[in-house]
Amino acid sequence: MEKHAGVYAAGRRGSSFKCGGKTVGGGQRKWYTGDMGRSRHQKESGGHYLVLINKSSANYTRRAVSKLLEAIKKSGRQFTIYEPESAMGLLKQAQDAVKANARPASGGQHTERRGAFTAIVACGGDGTFNLAARAAMEADLPIGALPLGRFNSIARHLYGDTSVDKAIALITAGNYRKIDIGMASDQPFIGAIGLGFLPELFQLLTKEKPPRFGFGWSQFGSKAAAAVKPSAMTLKIDAYKLEASPVLFNVNLLSFAAGLPFSEASIMDDRHAEVIFDMGMKPADASTLTKALYKGKYLFGNDVRMYRGQTITIQPVKGRTLYLDGELIPLPTNVLSIKIGEKQVKAFCA
Repeated sequence: MEKHAGVYAAGRRGSSFKCGGKTVGGGQRKWYTGDMGRSRHQKESGGHYLVLINKSSANYTRRAVSKLLEAIKKSGRQFTIYEPESAMGLLKQAQDAVKANARPASGGQHTERRGAFTAIVACGGDGTFNLAARAAMEADLPIGALPLGRFNSIARHLYGDTSVDKAIALITAGNYRKIDIGMASDQPFIGAIGLGFLPELFQLLTKEKPPRFGFGWSQFGSKAAAAVKPSAMTLKIDAYKLEASPVLFNVNLLSFAAGLPFSEASIMDDRHAEVIFDMGMKPADASTLTKALYKGKYLFGNDVRMYRGQTITIQPVKGRTLYLDGELIPLPTNVLSIKIGEKQVKAFCA
Protein backbone atom coordinates (compact mmCIF):
# COMPACT_ATOMS: atom_id res chain seq x y z
CA MET A 1 0.00 0.00 0.00
CA GLU A 2 1.47 3.31 -0.96
CA LYS A 3 1.31 6.49 1.12
CA HIS A 4 1.10 10.16 0.20
CA ALA A 5 1.92 12.73 2.88
CA GLY A 6 0.83 10.42 5.67
CA VAL A 7 -2.54 9.59 4.07
CA TYR A 8 -3.14 5.99 3.03
CA ALA A 9 -3.90 5.43 -0.65
CA ALA A 10 -4.53 2.76 -3.25
CA GLY A 11 -6.53 0.19 -1.29
CA ARG A 12 -7.44 -3.15 -2.86
CA ARG A 13 -11.01 -4.17 -3.66
CA GLY A 14 -12.70 -7.25 -2.31
CA SER A 15 -11.71 -6.95 1.33
CA SER A 16 -13.79 -7.79 4.41
CA PHE A 17 -14.97 -6.31 7.64
CA LYS A 18 -15.59 -7.86 11.01
CA CYS A 19 -18.69 -7.34 13.12
CA GLY A 20 -19.60 -9.22 16.28
CA GLY A 21 -16.74 -11.66 15.83
CA LYS A 22 -17.74 -12.61 12.28
CA THR A 23 -16.19 -11.77 8.95
CA VAL A 24 -18.65 -10.47 6.35
CA GLY A 25 -17.85 -10.17 2.67
CA GLY A 26 -14.97 -11.74 0.80
CA GLY A 27 -11.71 -10.92 -0.84
CA GLN A 28 -7.98 -10.92 -0.64
CA ARG A 29 -7.28 -8.68 2.33
CA LYS A 30 -8.79 -8.10 5.75
CA TRP A 31 -8.69 -4.49 6.89
CA TYR A 32 -9.77 -4.96 10.50
CA THR A 33 -7.44 -5.34 13.43
CA GLY A 34 -7.42 -6.08 17.14
CA ASP A 35 -10.67 -5.73 19.05
CA MET A 36 -12.65 -3.82 16.41
CA GLY A 37 -14.82 -6.88 15.91
CA ARG A 38 -16.17 -7.05 19.48
CA SER A 39 -19.90 -6.42 19.74
CA ARG A 40 -21.75 -5.22 22.80
CA HIS A 41 -25.00 -6.81 23.84
CA GLN A 42 -27.96 -5.02 25.34
CA LYS A 43 -28.14 -5.71 29.04
CA GLU A 44 -31.95 -5.59 29.31
CA SER A 45 -33.76 -8.93 29.54
CA GLY A 46 -36.85 -7.29 28.02
CA GLY A 47 -37.04 -4.00 26.22
CA HIS A 48 -39.21 -1.53 24.35
CA TYR A 49 -38.50 -0.92 20.65
CA LEU A 50 -39.50 2.26 18.86
CA VAL A 51 -40.41 1.13 15.33
CA LEU A 52 -40.30 3.92 12.73
CA ILE A 53 -41.98 3.00 9.45
CA ASN A 54 -41.51 4.79 6.13
CA LYS A 55 -44.47 3.53 4.09
CA SER A 56 -43.21 5.36 0.98
CA SER A 57 -40.02 3.27 0.83
CA ALA A 58 -39.39 1.67 -2.56
CA ASN A 59 -39.83 -1.91 -1.30
CA TYR A 60 -42.21 -1.36 1.61
CA THR A 61 -44.50 -4.26 2.42
CA ARG A 62 -46.82 -4.63 5.39
CA ARG A 63 -45.88 -8.30 5.55
CA ALA A 64 -42.23 -7.50 6.28
CA VAL A 65 -43.19 -5.09 9.06
CA SER A 66 -45.60 -7.63 10.54
CA LYS A 67 -42.83 -10.25 10.63
CA LEU A 68 -40.63 -7.80 12.50
CA LEU A 69 -43.31 -6.99 15.08
CA GLU A 70 -44.10 -10.66 15.65
CA ALA A 71 -40.39 -11.41 16.17
CA ILE A 72 -40.07 -8.55 18.67
CA LYS A 73 -42.98 -9.97 20.67
CA LYS A 74 -41.52 -13.48 20.58
CA SER A 75 -38.22 -12.11 21.91
CA GLY A 76 -40.01 -10.88 25.04
CA ARG A 77 -39.89 -7.21 24.09
CA GLN A 78 -42.59 -4.65 23.45
CA PHE A 79 -42.88 -2.09 20.65
CA THR A 80 -44.44 1.21 19.73
CA ILE A 81 -45.07 2.05 16.06
CA TYR A 82 -44.78 5.48 14.45
CA GLU A 83 -45.75 5.97 10.80
CA PRO A 84 -44.93 9.62 9.99
CA GLU A 85 -46.06 11.18 6.73
CA SER A 86 -42.76 12.91 5.86
CA ALA A 87 -39.02 12.73 6.43
CA MET A 88 -39.03 15.68 8.79
CA GLY A 89 -42.03 14.18 10.55
CA LEU A 90 -40.07 10.98 11.09
CA LEU A 91 -37.11 12.86 12.55
CA LYS A 92 -39.28 14.97 14.85
CA GLN A 93 -41.36 12.05 16.09
CA ALA A 94 -38.24 9.99 16.76
CA GLN A 95 -36.55 12.82 18.66
CA ASP A 96 -39.69 13.61 20.67
CA ALA A 97 -40.19 9.95 21.51
CA VAL A 98 -36.69 9.31 22.84
CA LYS A 99 -36.76 12.51 24.90
CA ALA A 100 -39.31 10.68 27.04
CA ASN A 101 -36.45 8.46 28.27
CA ALA A 102 -34.97 11.47 30.06
CA ARG A 103 -38.38 12.71 31.27
CA PRO A 104 -40.51 9.61 31.98
CA ALA A 105 -43.39 11.64 33.40
CA SER A 106 -43.85 13.43 30.07
CA GLY A 107 -43.41 10.35 27.90
CA GLY A 108 -47.10 9.67 27.31
CA GLN A 109 -48.99 6.42 27.53
CA HIS A 110 -46.50 4.39 25.47
CA THR A 111 -43.60 4.76 27.89
CA GLU A 112 -45.85 4.73 30.96
CA ARG A 113 -47.17 1.27 30.06
CA ARG A 114 -44.15 -0.28 28.36
CA GLY A 115 -41.20 1.49 29.95
CA ALA A 116 -38.51 3.64 28.37
CA PHE A 117 -37.41 2.93 24.82
CA THR A 118 -34.38 0.65 24.67
CA ALA A 119 -33.82 0.59 20.87
CA ILE A 120 -34.98 2.03 17.56
CA VAL A 121 -35.77 0.17 14.34
CA ALA A 122 -35.87 2.09 11.05
CA CYS A 123 -38.14 0.40 8.50
CA GLY A 124 -37.16 1.85 5.14
CA GLY A 125 -34.05 2.69 3.17
CA ASP A 126 -30.82 4.56 3.79
CA GLY A 127 -32.50 7.95 4.23
CA THR A 128 -34.88 6.53 6.84
CA PHE A 129 -31.99 4.96 8.73
CA ASN A 130 -30.04 8.24 8.62
CA LEU A 131 -32.89 10.22 10.22
CA ALA A 132 -33.64 7.57 12.83
CA ALA A 133 -29.94 7.26 13.69
CA ARG A 134 -29.82 10.94 14.62
CA ALA A 135 -32.39 10.32 17.35
CA ALA A 136 -30.65 7.09 18.39
CA MET A 137 -27.34 8.92 18.73
CA GLU A 138 -28.87 11.70 20.83
CA ALA A 139 -30.51 9.18 23.16
CA ASP A 140 -27.58 6.70 23.17
CA LEU A 141 -29.86 3.90 21.93
CA PRO A 142 -28.97 1.08 19.52
CA ILE A 143 -30.61 1.16 16.10
CA GLY A 144 -31.45 -1.50 13.54
CA ALA A 145 -32.53 -1.40 9.91
CA LEU A 146 -35.39 -3.31 8.31
CA PRO A 147 -34.24 -2.98 4.67
CA LEU A 148 -37.22 -1.80 2.62
CA GLY A 149 -35.52 0.84 0.44
CA ARG A 150 -34.26 0.70 -3.12
CA PHE A 151 -30.56 0.13 -2.33
CA ASN A 152 -30.31 -0.48 1.45
CA SER A 153 -26.60 0.27 1.39
CA ILE A 154 -26.28 0.69 5.16
CA ALA A 155 -28.14 -2.53 5.97
CA ARG A 156 -26.07 -4.40 3.38
CA HIS A 157 -22.88 -3.45 5.21
CA LEU A 158 -24.23 -4.10 8.72
CA TYR A 159 -25.83 -7.45 7.93
CA GLY A 160 -23.89 -8.72 4.91
CA ASP A 161 -26.95 -8.67 2.63
CA THR A 162 -30.46 -7.17 2.42
CA SER A 163 -32.51 -10.17 3.56
CA VAL A 164 -35.48 -9.05 5.64
CA ASP A 165 -35.43 -12.32 7.61
CA LYS A 166 -31.74 -11.96 8.44
CA ALA A 167 -32.23 -8.34 9.50
CA ILE A 168 -35.09 -9.31 11.82
CA ALA A 169 -33.02 -12.08 13.40
CA LEU A 170 -30.12 -9.71 14.08
CA ILE A 171 -32.34 -6.92 15.40
CA THR A 172 -34.04 -9.24 17.88
CA ALA A 173 -30.73 -10.90 18.85
CA GLY A 174 -29.78 -7.50 20.26
CA ASN A 175 -26.05 -7.51 19.48
CA TYR A 176 -24.73 -4.07 18.68
CA ARG A 177 -21.53 -2.06 18.32
CA LYS A 178 -20.72 1.58 17.85
CA ILE A 179 -20.19 2.78 14.28
CA ASP A 180 -18.89 6.10 13.01
CA ILE A 181 -21.01 9.04 11.99
CA GLY A 182 -19.58 11.62 9.61
CA MET A 183 -20.59 15.27 9.46
CA ALA A 184 -20.81 16.94 6.05
CA SER A 185 -21.04 20.56 7.17
CA ASP A 186 -24.09 20.26 9.47
CA GLN A 187 -25.52 17.07 7.94
CA PRO A 188 -24.81 13.66 9.57
CA PHE A 189 -24.14 10.65 7.36
CA ILE A 190 -23.59 6.97 8.14
CA GLY A 191 -22.95 5.33 4.77
CA ALA A 192 -21.51 7.64 2.13
CA ILE A 193 -21.60 11.07 0.52
CA GLY A 194 -20.65 11.95 -3.03
CA LEU A 195 -20.37 14.70 -5.65
CA GLY A 196 -20.58 14.38 -9.41
CA PHE A 197 -20.73 10.75 -10.47
CA LEU A 198 -22.62 9.33 -7.48
CA PRO A 199 -25.58 11.79 -7.53
CA GLU A 200 -25.93 11.29 -11.30
CA LEU A 201 -25.78 7.50 -10.97
CA PHE A 202 -28.30 7.59 -8.14
CA GLN A 203 -30.76 9.62 -10.20
CA LEU A 204 -30.45 7.24 -13.15
CA LEU A 205 -31.01 4.20 -10.95
CA THR A 206 -34.09 5.66 -9.27
CA LYS A 207 -35.76 5.96 -12.69
CA GLU A 208 -34.97 2.39 -13.73
CA LYS A 209 -34.39 -0.92 -11.96
CA PRO A 210 -30.75 -1.46 -11.00
CA PRO A 211 -29.08 -3.83 -13.48
CA ARG A 212 -28.36 -7.43 -12.58
CA PHE A 213 -25.14 -7.86 -14.55
CA GLY A 214 -21.85 -6.04 -15.08
CA PHE A 215 -22.67 -4.93 -18.64
CA GLY A 216 -25.76 -3.06 -17.46
CA TRP A 217 -23.78 -1.36 -14.70
CA SER A 218 -21.13 -0.27 -17.20
CA GLN A 219 -23.82 1.46 -19.30
CA PHE A 220 -25.19 3.31 -16.29
CA GLY A 221 -21.66 4.33 -15.28
CA SER A 222 -20.92 5.79 -18.69
CA LYS A 223 -24.19 7.78 -18.69
CA ALA A 224 -23.60 9.09 -15.18
CA ALA A 225 -20.07 10.26 -15.96
CA ALA A 226 -21.20 11.94 -19.20
CA ALA A 227 -23.71 14.02 -17.22
CA VAL A 228 -21.01 15.45 -14.93
CA LYS A 229 -19.27 18.72 -15.82
CA PRO A 230 -15.90 18.59 -14.02
CA SER A 231 -14.51 21.78 -12.55
CA ALA A 232 -11.26 22.62 -10.79
CA MET A 233 -11.38 22.01 -7.05
CA THR A 234 -9.07 22.10 -4.07
CA LEU A 235 -9.14 18.95 -1.98
CA LYS A 236 -7.64 18.61 1.47
CA ILE A 237 -7.49 15.26 3.28
CA ASP A 238 -6.04 15.79 6.74
CA ALA A 239 -2.63 17.43 5.99
CA TYR A 240 -2.53 16.42 2.33
CA LYS A 241 -3.69 19.03 -0.22
CA LEU A 242 -4.07 18.80 -4.00
CA GLU A 243 -5.83 20.30 -6.99
CA ALA A 244 -8.10 18.14 -9.15
CA SER A 245 -11.12 18.23 -11.46
CA PRO A 246 -12.81 14.99 -10.46
CA VAL A 247 -15.83 13.43 -12.09
CA LEU A 248 -16.19 11.21 -9.02
CA PHE A 249 -15.71 12.33 -5.44
CA ASN A 250 -16.88 10.00 -2.65
CA VAL A 251 -16.41 9.84 1.10
CA ASN A 252 -17.35 6.35 2.31
CA LEU A 253 -17.80 5.25 5.91
CA LEU A 254 -19.41 2.00 4.79
CA SER A 255 -18.81 0.00 1.64
CA PHE A 256 -21.91 0.56 -0.48
CA ALA A 257 -23.57 3.56 -2.12
CA ALA A 258 -26.35 3.42 -4.73
CA GLY A 259 -25.97 -0.33 -5.03
CA LEU A 260 -22.23 -0.37 -5.73
CA PRO A 261 -19.46 -1.53 -3.36
CA PHE A 262 -17.18 1.49 -3.76
CA SER A 263 -15.05 0.68 -0.73
CA GLU A 264 -15.13 -2.79 0.76
CA ALA A 265 -12.04 -1.72 2.72
CA SER A 266 -14.26 0.42 4.96
CA ILE A 267 -14.12 -0.27 8.69
CA MET A 268 -17.21 1.03 10.40
CA ASP A 269 -15.69 2.13 13.71
CA ASP A 270 -12.09 3.23 13.04
CA ARG A 271 -12.92 6.97 12.95
CA HIS A 272 -11.65 7.26 9.38
CA ALA A 273 -13.33 7.43 5.97
CA GLU A 274 -12.27 6.28 2.53
CA VAL A 275 -11.94 9.26 0.18
CA ILE A 276 -12.26 8.22 -3.48
CA PHE A 277 -11.77 10.48 -6.48
CA ASP A 278 -10.46 10.37 -10.04
CA MET A 279 -7.78 12.43 -11.76
CA GLY A 280 -9.56 12.95 -15.07
CA MET A 281 -12.03 10.21 -15.89
CA LYS A 282 -13.76 9.89 -19.29
CA PRO A 283 -17.17 8.22 -19.81
CA ALA A 284 -15.43 5.13 -21.22
CA ASP A 285 -13.23 4.97 -18.11
CA ALA A 286 -16.31 5.28 -15.92
CA SER A 287 -17.92 2.39 -17.76
CA THR A 288 -14.94 0.16 -16.96
CA LEU A 289 -14.77 1.42 -13.37
CA THR A 290 -18.46 0.79 -12.67
CA LYS A 291 -18.37 -2.73 -14.07
CA ALA A 292 -15.24 -3.56 -12.07
CA LEU A 293 -16.72 -2.12 -8.86
CA TYR A 294 -19.85 -4.19 -9.33
CA LYS A 295 -17.75 -7.34 -9.71
CA GLY A 296 -15.52 -6.41 -6.76
CA LYS A 297 -12.40 -6.41 -8.93
CA TYR A 298 -11.28 -2.78 -9.02
CA LEU A 299 -7.77 -1.87 -7.86
CA PHE A 300 -7.38 1.79 -6.94
CA GLY A 301 -4.26 3.53 -8.21
CA ASN A 302 -3.20 6.83 -9.81
CA ASP A 303 -6.22 7.27 -12.11
CA VAL A 304 -8.84 6.66 -9.43
CA ARG A 305 -7.39 7.10 -5.97
CA MET A 306 -8.40 6.04 -2.49
CA TYR A 307 -7.17 7.88 0.58
CA ARG A 308 -8.10 7.57 4.25
CA GLY A 309 -8.73 10.56 6.46
CA GLN A 310 -10.65 12.20 9.29
CA THR A 311 -10.90 15.82 8.19
CA ILE A 312 -11.74 16.51 4.54
CA THR A 313 -12.55 19.76 2.73
CA ILE A 314 -13.45 20.38 -0.89
CA GLN A 315 -14.08 23.69 -2.63
CA PRO A 316 -15.71 25.37 -4.49
CA VAL A 317 -18.97 23.41 -4.42
CA LYS A 318 -21.74 26.02 -4.27
CA GLY A 319 -24.71 25.03 -6.41
CA ARG A 320 -23.63 21.40 -6.77
CA THR A 321 -25.71 18.43 -5.61
CA LEU A 322 -24.52 16.21 -2.77
CA TYR A 323 -25.58 12.58 -2.44
CA LEU A 324 -25.96 11.78 1.27
CA ASP A 325 -27.27 8.39 2.40
CA GLY A 326 -29.82 8.07 -0.36
CA GLU A 327 -30.85 11.74 -0.47
CA LEU A 328 -29.82 14.56 -2.84
CA ILE A 329 -28.99 17.90 -1.22
CA PRO A 330 -28.13 21.16 -3.02
CA LEU A 331 -25.05 22.80 -1.50
CA PRO A 332 -25.56 26.45 -0.53
CA THR A 333 -21.93 27.37 0.26
CA ASN A 334 -18.58 27.12 -1.49
CA VAL A 335 -16.78 24.97 1.09
CA LEU A 336 -17.83 21.47 2.07
CA SER A 337 -16.20 20.49 5.36
CA ILE A 338 -16.33 16.84 6.42
CA LYS A 339 -15.34 15.47 9.82
CA ILE A 340 -15.18 11.82 10.77
CA GLY A 341 -15.17 10.10 14.14
CA GLU A 342 -16.37 12.81 16.49
CA LYS A 343 -19.73 11.04 16.83
CA GLN A 344 -20.82 7.41 16.84
CA VAL A 345 -24.09 5.51 17.08
CA LYS A 346 -24.86 2.00 18.34
CA ALA A 347 -26.04 -0.28 15.51
CA PHE A 348 -27.35 -3.84 15.55
CA CYS A 349 -25.11 -6.00 13.39
CA ALA A 350 -24.08 -9.55 12.62
